[in-house]
Amino acid sequence: MSRFGLTLCALYCVAVVACAMLSMGDGGDSKGAFVLLQLPIALQGGLLQALGLGRLIEGLSWTTAYLALGIPTLILLYFTGRFLGNRLSSWLA
Repeated sequence: MSRFGLTLCALYCVAVVACAMLSMGDGGDSKGAFVLLQLPIALQGGLLQALGLGRLIEGLSWTTAYLALGIPTLILLYFTGRFLGNRLSSWLA
């Protein structure tokens, strides 16, 4: 298990939970809640739009969108952390 990869995943999960919690306590501001919910998956959604695949996520509920975009993000973050952790440990050794 890559500790660096797990750390990156944990940071992403903390950001997701923080945005979700802040969106619930916004005092009834629906636009603010929308922006906060969109933040953790905005880059992934933008990438899908740029690739012409934006229609795949149109009309999805927040929960489904988070699962469809968040899980691959966690996988990518883990393997990125694993790669970088191996590079750093070999560089520092």
